[in-house]
Amino acid sequence: MIANLPDDVLSHILSLLPTKHAVATTVLSKKWTNLWTSASFFKLDLDDRLLLRPKSLTSMPNHASLFANFVNHVLGLINLPCVQKITFFCSDSYDSNLINSWLLVACTSNVVEVDIRIPYTQNPIELPQILYASRSLRVLKLNANIRLDFPPDCVCFPSLKVLWITVYNQDGITFTQKLFHICFVLEDLFMESNILNKEREVVFTVKSNTLKRLKIECLVHSFDIEYSFVVDCPNLEHLDLCDDFLAKYKIATDLKVLDDAKICIGLPSADYGAFELYFEVKHSNRAFELLEALSNVKSLSLSGCTTGAVSYSYETVEHTDSDENEDGIALRIRLRNFMLKFPFLRRLELGFRTSESWNILTLLLHSSPNLQHLILRKELNGYSVGYKRFSYGMPKGSVPECLLCHLKEMEIWGFEGVKYDLPMVEFFLGNAEILQKMKIYVHELSSDEETMLSERVLEIPKVSEACQVEIKYEY
Repeated sequence: MIANLPDDVLSHILSLLPTKHAVATTVLSKKWTNLWTSASFFKLDLDDRLLLRPKSLTSMPNHASLFANFVNHVLGLINLPCVQKITFFCSDSYDSNLINSWLLVACTSNVVEVDIRIPYTQNPIELPQILYASRSLRVLKLNANIRLDFPPDCVCFPSLKVLWITVYNQDGITFTQKLFHICFVLEDLFMESNILNKEREVVFTVKSNTLKRLKIECLVHSFDIEYSFVVDCPNLEHLDLCDDFLAKYKIATDLKVLDDAKICIGLPSADYGAFELYFEVKHSNRAFELLEALSNVKSLSLSGCTTGAVSYSYETVEHTDSDENEDGIALRIRLRNFMLKFPFLRRLELGFRTSESWNILTLLLHSSPNLQHLILRKELNGYSVGYKRFSYGMPKGSVPECLLCHLKEMEIWGFEGVKYDLPMVEFFLGNAEILQKMKIYVHELSSDEETMLSERVLEIPKVSEACQVEIKYEY
């Protein structure tokens, strides 16, 4: 039935398929041999993961050459001026000159989106010059070792709104920062820092008046490298920061009200006091200082790594010479005075891994007087499938203002039953005066424990008569 359709209809169908699948139709019959070449492909997928291959690649040693032949064949026959989106995804290593030749042929002045994902190559890959002046290019994703060679006396990337880029060395930082001065309409930036050489200090400045969405993902390969990120984007609306070693962030003070911020910084079980002592890298207070700079956020999400880092700032560990333990280090807790204010915050999501990180909940509730939606998430314990059980220190003293006037919805994830987590439920049901809904996500309870939990929760006095409690079970 399909073969009897008109050729123009078949060509249109083929144009909607991944390139590899469209080309594969040549094996069906003589009618299909060259049909795919007449299709007006709007999306060109050159992805070596789509090639048919055996489970063990050891039986196909020439996989890279087969893919290269496939790409050369497709580029020689396809109607390139119709292509608007180009995706190069290579899981194997290829010569950078070969990749340069593919890009030079594939990229035309009509392309709207270019997505390049190639393993690190010693020799940088070059972007075709036609892309720099292209007025159609809106999206550029560069997950590869790319050399940006800006043409002289040329307005570069005049229509570029979305940029994803991976930085491997100081040259990449320099070139990327230059982009911010010439991309006058850039709105979305995802910057991945994957520094492979041994700079002692890495400073990255993101400065743009047009940027609305910013994501920074930093992977550290050496504890001796000092990472700093300066964000000067007064019109930013969405911020996403992720690192595995607690980099230093400096946020401009003229930042307008943020719609949302997602913060996942630091190691899950890092001892920042030991890092400062042994690596001479000062991480104290960085997480707290970052939160102080985000006082104008509407929705805030903090991972368990982040709350752990914040709790370290809230209860700073000091090292003194002593013989009290094997390392000759005595730890003394010194409380610090910090000022956190979130007057615009409506939604707060907190991850927890330890009872120490749980202690900052009181501070955050008192700092968020207009909070309406609260999510508390006990995170998995490292690489294990279970949760680490810890005791909760419930807020003491005056009830936070948000519980009295604004908090309407709550979610509790990783709940482990009556013995461990029920006091938390009792506190919020007993103090949240206008709470309308509480969802409890329970982790692996027996049928008897489920029955007991339901009975106990129903018995808890609720200060808000309108509150509905819903228990869901995770398996």
